Amino acid sequence: MYLLRFTCRSLLNKRFTHCRKCMEEFPVGHRPAIVIFDLDFTVWPYWADCHLDPPFSEANGIVKDNKRETVELYSDTIKIFEFLKHHSVPMAIASKSPETRMYHGLMKLLDIHKYFVQFEIYCKNKQNHMRAIHTGQKVDFQDMIFFDDEYNNIRSTRELGVTAVHCPNRRGLTWEIFMSALKAHDVKHSQPSLHR
Repeated sequence: MYLLRFTCRSLLNKRFTHCRKCMEEFPVGHRPAIVIFDLDFTVWPYWADCHLDPPFSEANGIVKDNKRETVELYSDTIKIFEFLKHHSVPMAIASKSPETRMYHGLMKLLDIHKYFVQFEIYCKNKQNHMRAIHTGQKVDFQDMIFFDDEYNNIRSTRELGVTAVHCPNRRGLTWEIFMSALKAHDVKHSQPSLHR
C-alpha cells in the first residue's frame, strides 16, 4: 500500500516520533543545493488536473474534492519533506500542468505548500522549470536533484547536468528511491570532473 490517507494533522507529528534517528544525520557528504519535485504520480497518486474534481475542501485535516473523494499523498512524501526541512535543504516544485492556481490551492489544503521555496507549474519542457529554479535560487544544475515519474522529463533535465531520478510504475517517490538518489548525487560529485 503506497498511499497515506490524511487524517488529523496532529497524527503527522506522531508518525515521525519513530524515525528521529533517520533525521539526525545526513547520509552522504555532499548535500544537494536544492531538491525538486514533480507533483503528479510523484508526490500524489493522480494527474490532479484530470483525476480530481475541484473545488476542494478541508475539514479536520481531511481534504476532499467536489465528489467527496479523499485526496491522498504517497506514504513517504511527508517523511521526505520533513527530512529535508530538518537538514535545511531547500525544496521546489516543477510540475507540467496548466492548472497553476488549482495546484497551489491543493498544496495549501494538504499543508505541503509551506515546504517549498519556489514553484514552477506550467506546460513546458521541464528544462524550462530547471532554468527558472537555477535563476531564482542561484544554484548550479549539477547541485540539483529532481524527481519525476515521466522518463522523458528525466532524460531532458539530465542534459542540463541535473541529478534526475525516475519514480516508476506510478508508485511515487519512496524513501528507498530518495536515499538512492542522495547516494548517486554524492557519487557524482566525488568524480574529479565535477570538482570546482
